[in-house]
Formats: sequence, C-alpha cells, structure tokens
Amino acid sequence: MKILSQIFAILLLAGMAACTTETTPENNANSNSNAGDTTQTVADSLPMPIENARPTCKLVGSVMEGNMFWAASIDRFVVISAEKETEDKDLGESHRVLTVYDGKCHQVFREVLPVNLSADYPYYLSEITYNNVSNQVAIRGFDKFYILDLAALKLSAPLVPKFLNQRYTEDAQSGAIKRLELWENYLVGFAASLGPFVYDLTDPAKPSPVLPVAEFPIVKGEQYNSLFLLKSNNEADGYQALAPDYDYDKEAFSLNILFNKPLKFDPVINKSFKNNRYIILKELADGTARTPHAIDMKNRKTVELPTDIQAKKDTEIIAWLKKQGN
Repeated sequence: MKILSQIFAILLLAGMAACTTETTPENNANSNSNAGDTTQTVADSLPMPIENARPTCKLVGSVMEGNMFWAASIDRFVVISAEKETEDKDLGESHRVLTVYDGKCHQVFREVLPVNLSADYPYYLSEITYNNVSNQVAIRGFDKFYILDLAALKLSAPLVPKFLNQRYTEDAQSGAIKRLELWENYLVGFAASLGPFVYDLTDPAKPSPVLPVAEFPIVKGEQYNSLFLLKSNNEADGYQALAPDYDYDKEAFSLNILFNKPLKFDPVINKSFKNNRYIILKELADGTARTPHAIDMKNRKTVELPTDIQAKKDTEIIAWLKKQGN
C-alpha cells in the first residue's frame, strides 16, 4: 500500500508539471515566423495581459528606454523604434519609426518620421506623454515636434516653438527641445536658450500656439521668463497661471503652476506692462475686475499683497512691489 501511495504521488506531481508547461505569451512570441516582415504586422498577436498591463509584443528593431507607451483606456500601444529601413550607413541606428498597436499587438498605424537635425538624433515620446481628455501623445525631435491623435490615429504636421519676443540663437544647441508635457488641453515645452512655449490642443487636427501674456527679459533677445494664462477644464471661465522653468544643471522641468486653483482672471494685460518685472492680474467678480494678484516675473512666483495695498491703483501696487523687491 505504501508503494502504491508513492507511485500515485509521483504520477500526480508529473501531471502538475505538465500543466505548467502551457505556452506563455513569451513562448508564442518566439514561435512567430513572420517577425521580420515589416510590410505587414511587425508584432506577434498576443492575448491581452491581465490588469491592463502593457502588451508583450515582439518588436522589430531596437527601442530606447522611455519610447514605449501603453494607453490602456483606448487599447493603444505606442512605440518609437530604429529599424533596418532607417539605418544610416555612417551614423547607424535612427530612431524615427512611429508605430501604434492595439492590445493584441496588431499594427494599426505606422509612419517613418523624417530626419530631424541628424539621422542619429532620435525622436522621443514626451515625458508626461498622454492626455486622457483628448487621447493625444506628443513626440519630440530636436527642434520640432508632433502630436499624435491616438483615437483618430492621425499625426499632426511638424510643429515648432513660438515666442512673444524675437529670439537669437547662441550656439548649435540653441532651440533644442528639452521637454514636452501635456497639461489638460495644452502642450507645454521648453527649448534650450529660447525658453518655454505652449500649444493649444483643443482641436486635435489644428494644434495652435499660445503666446504668453507677459515676458520678462533676463538677457534681452536670449533669455526670457514667460507667463501663460491657460483656460482650465476644471472650472468654467477659469484660468491657471503658469511660469514654466527649466533647471539645466538638474535637467529638471517645472510647469510652475502659480495658483492653487483656476481663477476668473481678466486675460488682457496692457501692452506697455508686458515686459515688466511685476505683473498685476485682476480677478473678476460679477464681470468686473476686482482683486489684484501680483506676480514677480524675475523669480517666477506670486507676491502676497496686504489688504490696504490691494485697494490701490496698479501703478501704486507696482511701486510698492519695487520697494519690496530684491
């Protein structure tokens, strides 16, 4: 009886081991005989992983870290890769193949982006990539960028930063797009030596530049601090104020949102005040400009105004601010 029990246990364990050797998505990927055919589906057809995890697709070519993005809510997997088709005989890999798959790894969109600056300069998916409201993804090159509408699977024409004041380039790196972020219906970016810029993405087919309401020259013609008033989705007729900043030493970008919530500002600033160090924004109440809010453009921050100062004229408030300023 003991011998029979031992035999039964061995057979049971063998059966369990057999159950664990079923084909996994990775095994399926290795068995695909069409993986090298870039004219058709370039990824294996795999089942959707559980818990909305990114699909495990077998991709052609090489992909840089950060150049894959999975938008689970609309079943889209975005990849930028370098393939044989884009390889440069002198410079090697060229990361400019933009491909979109569905959750089962079927290719639904593919476009080879043009060389931007140099074949070995890659395109990147922007750091804060996806806009859940408009289903858009930003792709940055050296001094140009694109917006991909994931729902419609349409790519914008190449876009370039726009500024309020004329800029003068300092060197070969001037104008290099250091950062792109999607914030509500806007794309906010920063170009080396030139400063921040914004595009309105409300109409996916026609992204449009948004100029700042004010710019303060740190170095005239070369370096400006910019202030943007952007309409917010979170409050009707409300604006949020942004004074974006980029720390070159830490390679860190900040949207620098100035208020805790959107406010009903009068978005029009007197033209003669647009290049001042101190900007006064008027919060509206019942359609009338009432409460003043002060912004120090040099330091990119708000300045709290005492109640008695708030009651004064704009010119008097600015005079007071100049006395307090460092």
